[in-house]
Amino acid sequence: MVRAFLGPNATLDNIVPRPGDGQVFIRARPLQAEPFPLHNPTMHNLVTGGTGYFGGRLVEGLLDRGETVRAIRRMTSDVSRLSGAVELMQGDVTDPASLARAMEDCDRVFHTAALVKTWDPDPEAFHRINVEGARNVALAAKSAGIPLIYTSSFFALGPTGEHPVDEDHSRPAPNYFTEYEKTKTEADQMIRKMNEEEGLGAIILYPGVIYGPGPLTQGNHVSQLVRDFLRHKVPGVPGNGSQRWTYSHIDDVVEGHLLAAEKAVPGSRYILGGPIATLDETFAILAEATGQKPPRFHLPIGLLKGFGWIGEMAGHITGKAPEVTRGVAETYRHHWAFSSKRAETELGYAMKDLKLGLTEVVDYLKAFSK
Repeated sequence: MVRAFLGPNATLDNIVPRPGDGQVFIRARPLQAEPFPLHNPTMHNLVTGGTGYFGGRLVEGLLDRGETVRAIRRMTSDVSRLSGAVELMQGDVTDPASLARAMEDCDRVFHTAALVKTWDPDPEAFHRINVEGARNVALAAKSAGIPLIYTSSFFALGPTGEHPVDEDHSRPAPNYFTEYEKTKTEADQMIRKMNEEEGLGAIILYPGVIYGPGPLTQGNHVSQLVRDFLRHKVPGVPGNGSQRWTYSHIDDVVEGHLLAAEKAVPGSRYILGGPIATLDETFAILAEATGQKPPRFHLPIGLLKGFGWIGEMAGHITGKAPEVTRGVAETYRHHWAFSSKRAETELGYAMKDLKLGLTEVVDYLKAFSK
């Protein structure tokens, strides 16, 4: 469990899309501060992170609209889940030249690629991929004169109080719990600065904890939690269980990206959240969906951090990721409650009920375990 539950770096990466009649924008040179034009079936899209959990689902959503998709793949990428209709191009967000080639003849780029892990033996990898990679994509898009839709993370906005906050919320202090959180925040601030000072015009989107049926990739933390719950491997609820988290169904987040592409003004920012539930409420829903009892115990954050310290020390020796880290345990001390009101009002963003969404995950995992 512990890694599955204690690592919802929700930004993430892939699942099943909801077909939608969206409208999209045409290439604009230069970018102008007005909504992009209507749907064009010949739209050519570049998706970074298209082999991942979320990015793969976004690729499916674009294909369902009759658009063409080019995805960047690394030598080690697993492309087995991608449709044969996708044009694959070898490249890497850390290689500016490959990005320039990938953007040739494209009308827009969705940057979803990120290192979504709770721990890595090379901490600098987070900065190379999440920060420098985002800068490379932004500069390449600006040079090519095509719009950029950037997938940020709720972590970039920082922990909240008990009540939901909006896009104007700022981190109360520059303290970070994980390298993922730190680098996604740095990348978000960088893209926002490029919007303000360089006229980048990137649309920035902030999903909550992304969940839904789909492969158990590193970005699909909720499904890992549900799997462990089904196997009776969840020893307890982190903290006192009252911490409020924001859950975003992957289909909703895909649709939110498509809506933003068709309606958002360049430079705008939207939270693509969903239902907000405490950890205790989340496990109560899982218990009802599975017919099992919720965890009996609450695990003190200090205890989890102790396990994290031991796991990290072992990880530096073995190179194996720990089941829990001190930083991830610390994220469970806080609320992460976000309002999607702006996206609902301006984009028409809609959110799936959490009970329905988690039941989908349970049914999906049960079907694959037979």
